[in-house]
Amino acid sequence: MDRLDTPGFTFFELLITLAIVAILATVTVPSYTGLVAKSRRGDAMAALALVQLAQERWRAANPAYAGDLVTLGWSQATSPDGYYALRIRNADAGSFLVLARPTGVQQSDPCGPFALDANGPVYGGGYADADCWKR
Repeated sequence: MDRLDTPGFTFFELLITLAIVAILATVTVPSYTGLVAKSRRGDAMAALALVQLAQERWRAANPAYAGDLVTLGWSQATSPDGYYALRIRNADAGSFLVLARPTGVQQSDPCGPFALDANGPVYGGGYADADCWKR
């Protein structure tokens, strides 16, 4: 039996293939996790929009905005997919502020908490900036 006619891969060929896969993984995994975090921000934006609509409906029938989510009919203070915890602050007759704070796997997102008031998104001051609101 001649050794040169034996089918298969050499150890060196397998090492090169493994090295290529490792390099591709180190490049693509961080990019992928960044895209996943960005897509989860949509959960916060959707939740804030829902709360804003509920607040406007409530305000149309009452003298002031609702001070909590239970008053608006929300049984849980979380976004639809559960990546953000919601809270209403500073609600009065003229305005309100609703916050979406990242929880669980989304806590490592560099954008941090999102905030929305009666006029729209609140940028800066510890809240997500305008770039984070882009989809």
